[in-house]
Amino acid sequence: MEKTEILERIKEAELRVEQDISKAQEESKQVIVQAKEEARKIIEEAEKEAEKIKEEILSKAKGMIEEEKNKIREQWNSEISSVEKKGKDNAWNAAEFLYNEFIGMVEHA
Repeated sequence: MEKTEILERIKEAELRVEQDISKAQEESKQVIVQAKEEARKIIEEAEKEAEKIKEEILSKAKGMIEEEKNKIREQWNSEISSVEKKGKDNAWNAAEFLYNEFIGMVEHA
C-alpha cells in the first residue's frame, strides 16, 4: 500500500467517525427532546391527579362541615325551643300569680 492510499483510508475512517459522532449527537438530542416531552406529560398528569384529589378532599371536608353545622343548628333549635317553652310557662304562671294576688287584694279591700 502506498502512502496516499493509507492517508486516504485514514481520512475515510476519520470521516466515518465524524459522521458517527454527528449521528450519535443528533440521536442524543432527539432522546433528550423525547425525555422532556415525556416528563412534561407526566407532570401534567400528576397535576391533574393532584387537582382531582384536592377536589375530593375539599368536597369531603365541605360535607363534614355541613353535617356538623346541621347538628349544631338542631342542637341550638332544640335549646331555643326549650327556653321558649319555659318562658311561656313562666309567663302564664306569673300572670296567674298576679291575677290571684289582685283578686285577693280586691276581696280583702
